[in-house]
Amino acid sequence: MSQKKSNDDGLEKAAIGCWKIVVFLMTLCFYGAKKLEWKSLWFWYKQLVLVCAVYVFVYHKDYSFYNGFSFVFGNPLPFWFKLFFGMPLVNQLWTLVGLFWVGSLCYLGFEENRRYKTFQKAIDRSGLKTAIGEVPKVKKIIPTGEHRSKVIVETFGVGVGKFEAQKDSLTAGFRQTVESINLAEDKGKVEIYLCEKDLPKFVGFHELYSHVKEPYSFIIGQSMKGPVVQPIRSLPHLLISGATGGGKSVFFRSTMLSLLKSSPHLQLYLLDLKRGVEVKEFAELPNVRTAKDEVEATNILGALVKEMNRRYKILEKNGRKSIDPKRDKLDLIVVGIDEAAALFGKKSNELARQHIGELSRLARAAGIHLVPSTQKPVKEAISTETLDNLPGRMTFRMISAAASNVAMGGNLAKKLPAIKGRAMWTNGSDHEQVQAPYIDDETMNVELQVIKDEFENNERSNFQNMLKIEEDQEDLDAMTEGPSDES
Repeated sequence: MSQKKSNDDGLEKAAIGCWKIVVFLMTLCFYGAKKLEWKSLWFWYKQLVLVCAVYVFVYHKDYSFYNGFSFVFGNPLPFWFKLFFGMPLVNQLWTLVGLFWVGSLCYLGFEENRRYKTFQKAIDRSGLKTAIGEVPKVKKIIPTGEHRSKVIVETFGVGVGKFEAQKDSLTAGFRQTVESINLAEDKGKVEIYLCEKDLPKFVGFHELYSHVKEPYSFIIGQSMKGPVVQPIRSLPHLLISGATGGGKSVFFRSTMLSLLKSSPHLQLYLLDLKRGVEVKEFAELPNVRTAKDEVEATNILGALVKEMNRRYKILEKNGRKSIDPKRDKLDLIVVGIDEAAALFGKKSNELARQHIGELSRLARAAGIHLVPSTQKPVKEAISTETLDNLPGRMTFRMISAAASNVAMGGNLAKKLPAIKGRAMWTNGSDHEQVQAPYIDDETMNVELQVIKDEFENNERSNFQNMLKIEEDQEDLDAMTEGPSDES
C-alpha cells in the first residue's frame, strides 16, 4: 500500500512539474509574442522564407533531414528521431516550423520577461505606492524607435507628480535615461519614455547644421530623439537663460549664425551692452547692426517699433495677417539682446522696457523676432508680461530651483548635469533635454566671412536697407536722468 502511495505521489509531483514547465513555456511564449511585429509585412515575409526553406530541406532528397541525421548520429537513430521521420512529410514540415516558433518565442520571451521584472523592481524600489500599500505595476513595454521604448504603468492612484519626484530613482533602477513621464489616455496609467543611450557631451555646429532644411531656421541642439531644428517664424520669440559658464553665450552666437546662414533675406540687430565684445565678429556684415551702449540699444528698439507699425499698415492695406518675406519683399528682422538684464535691469530705462514689451506682444505678425539672453530672467530684468510672450525657452543649468522655476516653470534646469552646453529646450509646455552646438571663434569667423563674400559678390541681398536709427533726444535725456543702479 505504502509503495503504491509513494508511486502515486511520484506521479503527482511529476505531473505538477510538467505543468509548471508548460506554464513557464507558455508565459515565455506570451512575452515573446508581444515583441513580434505582427503588423509588419517584413515580418510575414521572413516567415514565408522560413517555411519555404524548411520545405526544401524536408522534401529534397539530397538535403533531407533523415540523411543528415543518419550521417551525424549513424544508425539506428534514437527513438524520437524515428518517431519524427515516421510521420508524413507534411507533418514533419509543420513540426519543424512549430518547434522553431516555440524556440524563438521562448528566447524572445525570456529576454522580455527579464525586462519586465527589472522594470518592476525599479518601481518597487523607488518607493512609489498608494496609501494602502499598492505598488504601480508594469503593464506593457513598447519599442518606439532605435534605443527607445515606452513603459506603460498601472498607477493604482499614484499621481504623475510622484513619478516625476522619483525620476532619478527610476533612471537608476531602469538603467536607462527617463526622457519624460506623461499621463496616458487611460487616466489610470502613466507612460514612461526611456532611452538606452545618453546625450553626447559635445556636439559640433556643422554636425547639426546639416539638418537645417527650412529657411529662417536655427539649431537648438541634439536631443534623445535626434537633432532639433526650429524655424524662427513659428516660434516666434526665444529666451536664452542660464548661469555663467553653462554655454549660454556660445548658444546665443551659434543661433545668430544659424539664422544668418539659413535666411535668404534677414536683418540682424544685436544689442550688447558689454561694448559689443560678444558680437564684434558680426559687425562687419552689411545686414547686421550692433549697439554697444544703452543709448544706441534704445534707439534701435525705438526704430524697430516704428518699423513694426509701418508693416502693420502694409498688412492692413493688403488684407493680410502676417508678413511673408518673399511675398511682401520685406526682410525678416531678428533682434538679439545679449545680457538683457544690463539693458532692462536699470530702473531709469523704462523706455527700453516699454519698447521690448510692445515688440514681444505685436512683432510676430510684422516679421520681427526677439532673442534676449540673460543669466536670470527675473521681473526686474524682463517684465512678466514680456516673459509671457517668449514661448521658446533655452535654459542652461541654473544654480537655484527658484531661478529655474522663473525661466521654465519648473526645477528641471536646476537638475541638469554640470556639462557645458547641456540645456532644457521648452516650446510651449513641452520640455526636452538637449546638448547645444559648439562653435569656436575661428570657425565662426570663417562662416561670417563666407556670408560677407556672398553679399560682396551679389550672391545674397536684402529687400530693403537697414533701418534708419534716429535719436529721440527728449526721451533719451529723460531716460538717462535719475538713478542708474541695476536692480
